[in-house]
Amino acid sequence: MDINSGNGLAAGTLGMTDIPLGFGFALAKNEAAMKSYASLSETEREHLILRCKDARNKEEMQKIVDSLVTDSDVRAIVQEEREKLS
Repeated sequence: MDINSGNGLAAGTLGMTDIPLGFGFALAKNEAAMKSYASLSETEREHLILRCKDARNKEEMQKIVDSLVTDSDVRAIVQEEREKLS
């Protein structure tokens, strides 16, 4: 099952024009995560979306969403991804 298939959500929805479908659904189910995502800068959102596109299953996607509302700092997660890519 590919949780990343689809074209994303409607344009103008918290800057979510090209997010993976599975991520969009997970955000829709978690208001706190959606608010946290909306508070990110455009660059931070892009990095998070890239991370979501690499998620191999629903559990990985849920872990990413959970990271938006737990004690973990999403900016630290984005920085980790930047370091992996460089």
